[in-house]
Amino acid sequence: MPYRLQPGESVSGALCRSAREQLDHAISELSDGVEVDTVTAIHDARKALKKERSLLRLCRGALPAAERRRENRTFRDAAHGLGAARDADVMRETLDELGDRYAGQVPTATFDAVRGPLEAERTTARRLLEQGDATEQVSAELRDAVLRIDEWPLERDGWRAVADGLSREYVRGRRAYTRARARPTDENLHAWRKRAKDLWYHLRWLGPISPRTMRGHAEDAHRLADLLGDDHDLAVLRSTLIELAGRIPQDLDPVLGLLEHRRAQLQTEAMFLGERLYAEKPKAFVHRLHRYWQAWRDETRAAAEYRPAELAEAAAG
Repeated sequence: MPYRLQPGESVSGALCRSAREQLDHAISELSDGVEVDTVTAIHDARKALKKERSLLRLCRGALPAAERRRENRTFRDAAHGLGAARDADVMRETLDELGDRYAGQVPTATFDAVRGPLEAERTTARRLLEQGDATEQVSAELRDAVLRIDEWPLERDGWRAVADGLSREYVRGRRAYTRARARPTDENLHAWRKRAKDLWYHLRWLGPISPRTMRGHAEDAHRLADLLGDDHDLAVLRSTLIELAGRIPQDLDPVLGLLEHRRAQLQTEAMFLGERLYAEKPKAFVHRLHRYWQAWRDETRAAAEYRPAELAEAAAG
């Protein structure tokens, strides 16, 4: 089923169902997907784990802290153990995107000189992943985690199960935006990116409570997360280029200049989006979504009252 609350589901049931589905998807990628394309499978598995951790943040008001922290550590460590090959792949992709965007601005030979070491690093990372047993170990840990979901001691249901988590993550995102706007350091921008991604996942999961409104809001959060993600990739690439500067004969300053130019564009658009996404104060934001929830719940109940059999009986007089 889609990664969202469904009509007729209890909130607690939907949280557990979504959690199982994300872990099942990650396990499938690590078991079968790696046989087709290792790096793509790792990427998809890590995305599923990010969604899983976001669900834990959303249901913080229902799942006891000790349980939530234990599960979060499991998923965080699992994703970290799979990261090297994907990270090396991202660096190569980021360099290629930069070269394509500014084709002709810098000699091709300069990009080729950088691409060589990045390609070597990517090859090494892939080989280590394929030769190791990381995917098998993570799969085993996630299978154990799936079994624990049925035992999650969820203490709340309905809106109360998600209200605290939704409020806390919106507050964290708003603060991260404010810090990044005041001091757009790599660290602050990256921290904001993680909160923007949580906002996207939460709005997406709650989307059915007001589909049109929530869809637009979620799309903005998605766009923001992508902008900040691209900026983060360029920040990591910048550090890599600085390390390579003494090892290759080409002058990398023009590439670094283009990189900073692109980062400025991404950050400018991100700031405008952030201003819109975090315009509401936290209480107003949560109250508005609560009203959507109440209207959706009432509409769902009303629709259930007009079942086909009753309609036929009414038509028959």
